Amino acid sequence: MPASERGFTGKPAAIAGLALAFGWTLLFTIPGISAHRLTSVRDEISNISIKWAVLAVLCVLVFAVRRWTPAELGIRGLRWGDVLAACGAFVIAFALSGAASHLVAMPRSLSDLHKLAAVPLSLRFGLVLTAALSEEFMYRGYGIEELKHLTGSYPIAGLLSLLVFTVSHAWIYGFSRSLIVPALVGAVLTGLYLWRKNLGACMLMHFLMDGCLLLVLPAVVSASR
Repeated sequence: MPASERGFTGKPAAIAGLALAFGWTLLFTIPGISAHRLTSVRDEISNISIKWAVLAVLCVLVFAVRRWTPAELGIRGLRWGDVLAACGAFVIAFALSGAASHLVAMPRSLSDLHKLAAVPLSLRFGLVLTAALSEEFMYRGYGIEELKHLTGSYPIAGLLSLLVFTVSHAWIYGFSRSLIVPALVGAVLTGLYLWRKNLGACMLMHFLMDGCLLLVLPAVVSASR
């Protein structure tokens, strides 16, 4: 169905949905709202709260106004092939991001594992789960499919979504060469979605990536003290 014919308001609603899905990080620029310090309990709570609030509004726009169905956005059950693909993609992304992180300066909020370990485990788990669910829905499932309807091309949709996903991490990495890390991870996630068309596989890979950084590594550092 053409973008102009889908839902009640057609292309304007599509643009509004993409603006929300791709522009939600601008909320972190509002004075008094901070979410870039992952070693801060306050910032992590702010991060989680904003993502769930944006996701709730976006779901209303996507499913009620635009009338997308879950299956059209890759929301379907995971099969063993999807799980294996997600695990394989995780290994590739972990290796690529690990190699890249040795070539650039990583943000202190990610490299200070001792401070990360001091943040309650339940809060870090909530952040990892929230990021996996919300960001994959925004950038991969909805973002790519809506852009495909507007541009008529999956490659263009995937590249545009990847670009926005990379830039959206500037609030953590800054506008520096360090953005190559989320760019590489995002490229693998984009390829995984275009290959499997299963959002659950992308969410699983995203959870594994962030879980290693925010759950496993701080635990290892804490146990070695």
